Amino acid sequence: MNKLALSDKLTPLQLEHARRCISSAQSVAIITHQNPDGDAMGSSLAMRHFLSALGKQVTNIVPTSFPDFLAWLPGVEAVVQYEQNPEAAAQALRDADLVICTDIAEPGRVAALSDILAERFNAYESSQTARDNGETARNDGENADNASLLIIDHHLSSVCSNHPEQIAYPDSASASELVFRLVYQIVQDNRAVIEGISSQCRECFEPILDNTRDHHGTISLRHYNIDVPFDAILTPDFATCIYTGMMTDTGNFSYNSCEPEMYNIVAMLLTTGINKDAIYNRVFNAYTADRLRMIGYCLYHKMKVFPEYHTALITLNRREMYRFNAKSGDMEGIVNMPLQIKDVYYSVFMREDKIPPHQKPEAGEAKVKAKISFRSQGDRPVNILAREVFRGGGHMNASGGEFFGDVDEAAKKFIEVMPKYMRKE
Repeated sequence: MNKLALSDKLTPLQLEHARRCISSAQSVAIITHQNPDGDAMGSSLAMRHFLSALGKQVTNIVPTSFPDFLAWLPGVEAVVQYEQNPEAAAQALRDADLVICTDIAEPGRVAALSDILAERFNAYESSQTARDNGETARNDGENADNASLLIIDHHLSSVCSNHPEQIAYPDSASASELVFRLVYQIVQDNRAVIEGISSQCRECFEPILDNTRDHHGTISLRHYNIDVPFDAILTPDFATCIYTGMMTDTGNFSYNSCEPEMYNIVAMLLTTGINKDAIYNRVFNAYTADRLRMIGYCLYHKMKVFPEYHTALITLNRREMYRFNAKSGDMEGIVNMPLQIKDVYYSVFMREDKIPPHQKPEAGEAKVKAKISFRSQGDRPVNILAREVFRGGGHMNASGGEFFGDVDEAAKKFIEVMPKYMRKE
């Protein structure tokens, strides 16, 4: 067996759903979550490169701005930011034949675009219900009323739990890995169709291939109606986006990264000629001096350690962030730092943010909100706390949440519930 081969993680149902969605669509909107990180940007842009190679009209949408240290990613110049161009972002999301959600499986995580994305989710649910009831939707049930939806995510989601055709694997370390696996399985399956033809039949089949092969050697398999460049699908641009997503969501492969096949994927990506060390430098060594000073301030002045609960808490209010000229992305990684302390197994980082217009009705009288990151080590879950107390969720060792109020109020609430969720050991 080829040492770099991957197992077929995606099920036949998931693969067929993805093929059907992609084949049927000409215009595709790819959206990821608000405050996008490296995996959100990497997975969504990698899908852009793949679909563009298939001749699709692709629009990448982000609800809010992305960090400066990701502004070099291939294809990022074409991303439509809702905050800068709300009409174009909303229109693209409404009009797309297919909406692909990467690193997200819930419409509530796209800020002001939540209502529009919820319409797509509801249309998808209705179309699925119609098919389950034996009803026939227009166009044989595909893309009826703009109901085509493809989710590629690695978080727990009720939507994906109810729809096994969607691609959701909480045991995967990143959405970028799942995008790679999707493309890989499509390529491998399509290659198997061609290579499975006997030499006698191949002579009859070649004219069909010749008629569908372009100047890149791309073959359009009529069964799937998907153009797949067999040898050139792993372009450096595609590989750069995938690697960036995998690297950032594992802390440069320092956590959630014990799956052996992850490194098979990395090896395949490196065959394209990408420089993983240069990617690391562009992401992790591209901050400002102000950020380093802010980190020192957080660790010396703002970090509280609760030894009996093996927990560290850091808070930053808006005044303090302004003092250090904090920009989007400058808070990345701070939550992981207290875990370097001996016998600290839980880390919590809270920072203040303004309340966006779409959340003001539920925020009540609160003027600001606290955005919260949770991290833990070993078999110590933080996603339950994030879900039950702070309107969030995520992975067992890495989750997020929010609290309507300032960080001092959020910290008080956390300290109250800490004995319930943080173990004394």
